[in-house]
Amino acid sequence: MKYLKTVATILWRIWFYILAALCTLTIGVVIYLMTYQKNNKLTYFFMRMWGWVLFYGSGFTYSLLSEVNLDPKENYIFIANHTSLIDVVLMYVLHPHHPIIFVGKKELEKYPVFGRIYKKVSILVDRSSRQSKQAVFSAVKKELTQQNKNVVIFPEGGVPKRKIKLEKFKDGAFIASIYCNSPIVVYAFHDLKNMFPFVFNLGYPGKVKVERVKILYPNGETKESLKEKAYHLIYERIKDDKIDFINVK
Repeated sequence: MKYLKTVATILWRIWFYILAALCTLTIGVVIYLMTYQKNNKLTYFFMRMWGWVLFYGSGFTYSLLSEVNLDPKENYIFIANHTSLIDVVLMYVLHPHHPIIFVGKKELEKYPVFGRIYKKVSILVDRSSRQSKQAVFSAVKKELTQQNKNVVIFPEGGVPKRKIKLEKFKDGAFIASIYCNSPIVVYAFHDLKNMFPFVFNLGYPGKVKVERVKILYPNGETKESLKEKAYHLIYERIKDDKIDFINVK
């Protein structure tokens, strides 16, 4: 039974990557072409379609416990714990009325096909370059104030090691909030370390539990106070989540 389960998991993971490739080569190419015109709503429709097909087509659903409501006229910085590739597509699924753009690693633009699309729909940052990191804040402000978009930043700066529930936060999201005078929406994603980890023979489809915990406003705050509050809010929600096969890398 154990071996059958492992085989089923591997086949499911293979299906995910086939679906991701098909979505990128079809919907992704449409997204890339759409970025050359000014219809941002139509572009975002296809971006959400990419995320929706990949999320539900891989057997995932979600439940949302929302303790705060989003203002349809407000633009936000969205943050969450980063545990899986599914975090990215889930953000698209969660926000039908708040178009999002990600702040992401510049090195990902090197990947064939995906990299060209990624470059068009993300704010890229070279973390080895201080100049690049400084330029991000102006780019974020432009997206929030001029392009009517919302910005997603995973404050851990990447997916932490499997045994770490929540890595220490980097400053970027909180400096951006103060610099742009934009509120931060805090999400907690549960169980994706188990459901879709960076381990090929582990994982399973199912319902992802999502909590929209709080909106933090930058008024009178420092980057450190915002960072501490956000970290505490997420950690308290996920600290009791069990991590299966914690020593598997």
